[in-house]
Amino acid sequence: MNPDPKTKMASNEFIAMERHAGLRAEWLNGGVYAIAGGSHLHWLMASNIAGELRHRLKNSENHVLNCGMRLKVPSTSLYAHPDISVVHGKAQFEDAMEDTLINPKVLIEVLSDTTAAWDRGGKFWHYRQLESLAEYILVSQETWLADHYTRQANGSWMLKTVEAEDGMIQLTSIKCQLPLSEVYANTSVPHGLAPASNKPEPPTVKA
Repeated sequence: MNPDPKTKMASNEFIAMERHAGLRAEWLNGGVYAIAGGSHLHWLMASNIAGELRHRLKNSENHVLNCGMRLKVPSTSLYAHPDISVVHGKAQFEDAMEDTLINPKVLIEVLSDTTAAWDRGGKFWHYRQLESLAEYILVSQETWLADHYTRQANGSWMLKTVEAEDGMIQLTSIKCQLPLSEVYANTSVPHGLAPASNKPEPPTVKA
């Protein structure tokens, strides 16, 4: 999220704008924050994840939604468009239009340079306020790696990093497994490398 919103408007105006124009953005405290269009790789990975989860969950009480579904965090009033949302049981919505979800069980974001800090920090804080949310996954575009956060019984969140060719994300809340081999299928993303954000800065050489 860009810290400087391009537009200021009330939440009802924002919803009306999205419904009328078919645009996707995020809204918080009166600010409207544009969402980058996303690269081919970003959407390929998001499609891989949604497709694999749909296949694995088709005979369960869960269903998968892509970023076209708007999400609201009722307690903080954030509106966002997660890359993938998984709902367990009956979906609940903000109003009768049924285009703003409020009860995801699992949320997944494919990280990019422009969104990674927000997805890991502020957005995750907002998402944690969703009582229904049990698991949050952040997927790297730089190497085969996913950070998997799971809500614990005491309300804390446990992080497990999943990586390498045989990596498997265990989605316990929906009784499903998501192999990294499917997440990165048909991509040229390397495995076994450190993400750029985790690499040390080169030493300064003094003349």
